[in-house]
Amino acid sequence: MDFVMKKLSIPITATLAISAGIISTPTISLSQEKRINDVIIVTANRRPQPLSQVGSSVSVITGDDLERNQQSFVLDALETVPGVSISQNGAFGGTASVSIRGAGTNNTVLMVDGIQLNDASAPGGAFNFSSLDTYNIERIEILRGPQSVLYGSDATGGVINIITKTGGEGLGGKIFVEGGSFNTQRAGANIYGGDDRYGFNVSASGINTDGISAADENDGNTERDGLRNYTFSGKFTGKLSENFSIEALSSYSDSHSLFDSFGPVDGTMVHTVDTDQYFGAVRGTLNFLDDRFVNTFSAEYAAIDRFFISDFDPFLAEGRRTNLDYLGVYTINSDWTVTAGLQHEKVKSIGASDASFDINSVFGEAGFTGVEGLTLTAGGRYDDHETFGGEATFRVTGSYEFEGIGTRLIANAGEGFKAPSISQLTFLCLTCDGLDEDLKPERSFGYEFGIEQSIMDDRLVLSATYFYIKIEDKITFISFADGYDNIESTDSKGVELSIDANITNTLSVTGSYTYTSARNRMTGDRLRREPRSVLSASLNWMPTDKLSTSINVVHNGEELINDGDLTNPLKSWTRIDIRASYELLDGLSLYGRVDNLFNEEYQHVLGYGTPDRSYFAGLRKTF
Repeated sequence: MDFVMKKLSIPITATLAISAGIISTPTISLSQEKRINDVIIVTANRRPQPLSQVGSSVSVITGDDLERNQQSFVLDALETVPGVSISQNGAFGGTASVSIRGAGTNNTVLMVDGIQLNDASAPGGAFNFSSLDTYNIERIEILRGPQSVLYGSDATGGVINIITKTGGEGLGGKIFVEGGSFNTQRAGANIYGGDDRYGFNVSASGINTDGISAADENDGNTERDGLRNYTFSGKFTGKLSENFSIEALSSYSDSHSLFDSFGPVDGTMVHTVDTDQYFGAVRGTLNFLDDRFVNTFSAEYAAIDRFFISDFDPFLAEGRRTNLDYLGVYTINSDWTVTAGLQHEKVKSIGASDASFDINSVFGEAGFTGVEGLTLTAGGRYDDHETFGGEATFRVTGSYEFEGIGTRLIANAGEGFKAPSISQLTFLCLTCDGLDEDLKPERSFGYEFGIEQSIMDDRLVLSATYFYIKIEDKITFISFADGYDNIESTDSKGVELSIDANITNTLSVTGSYTYTSARNRMTGDRLRREPRSVLSASLNWMPTDKLSTSINVVHNGEELINDGDLTNPLKSWTRIDIRASYELLDGLSLYGRVDNLFNEEYQHVLGYGTPDRSYFAGLRKTF
């Protein structure tokens, strides 16, 4: 796969941050003879956590992984994560969605620095991943399975949390420029600085490309549908006293993309969507009892505005999310940690669907590490939704590491709750204040268990995980005349396998395979857009300290276009990419890649094209 997953090492108080564990493999330089098990950490939300003390699956992609694999968009990186499948209506700006473990695109929560960005005005409330840039990212954490206890509604399938870079000692920065096929230009720069009390990081990046035809060129479509996207972000941290620190961050992105007419076909007019996205947060952290009682207060805001011009009348859709949050973590002693929190969230849509909802929540979790090698957590949450009333969810996890033999076991079970989106509730009454009173919330239950085995002095790591998710009253689109309705019950189950092998000090292989069976439990029909088999692998060779190369393979199994329709499935496909990077001077690197080396013709979504063989090269300078 295009990244190498990390092993983690951090204290149990991080139960608040992830409520989840890791079955993963670490990233190291190929010149290293042994994996580093105890120093690479993950900060999913607000607290770190050790690998040996977590009980469910999370993958980690670092900024170094993104840079080494020359991935321009977050979607490119997610494509190779176990249990994750993606869909995109054409490349370069086409609407893109992510499904985790067959739960569906509307059941994935996206967060950036802990701020939820799911689009309140989108049909299912999902986030559009089409133009989310990878620049200035410190790491991406992908949590799989129901995560409602700590992450609230919408986290039925899982959570993707992106952590951006923070300031550091002194003054430094980075700049890059690249270009290539489809008249593509991309560039970015950031500068950071600070001391032991204050830090800052500001960045800017952008891409401009003519793109390809969103409607597949093999069907006679020739009009190119391009993308222009710019992103600006900043983060400030300050330690005002020994016990009190603050963080302030913000980001703004402006995107202009073209898409094709319904069919899809080129159409007779230019179809465009302009998207402005802003999010920001202010947080204060107050520590007591020699840092054993950590209190964090947060105010967060996210806004997405989309303006469409198409065959229909132009329209504007605006989504707003406001979140006020308190989180307390109390380390009672070396054996017990308690996490508790309060949250007030307001979700608002302006445009075709005008409505807003308030959700008030309380949650808590306890973690136990009093037996050598064993960690247990148990937690619960209560959400009071303005429209659908109260809903309680729970989660338990367990992890056990066998000392001296390199074996670790995990197991967990948890519930999820997802209220219908504003668009789903107002679809049949776009010009009035009424709601679809027959539409019910989704409720889910899931579990997993897995094993990880390290052998040959940690040079080979193997892992296997079985998962199951059941969703009651799953919301699905019926037709433009009937709007949305509930499917009585669906489920998805499967296996995730991974391998990470350091063959020599310069040669390594990583790979993963996921089998997912997603179906309607009442009819037995397979669900659409959920491939049964997904495989990714990467062969990495670093012959010198200056030169690194890789060959990456992604295979996506066949998908159904409509639920249960086996007559005309979307065909399986396999794509091979190659990467190379060479350090010309200290801090100056030349890099290049060939995507889709063998010119595979494939589609993510029926009728929408993907790029043919393409070439890109760039320069990167660190100062």
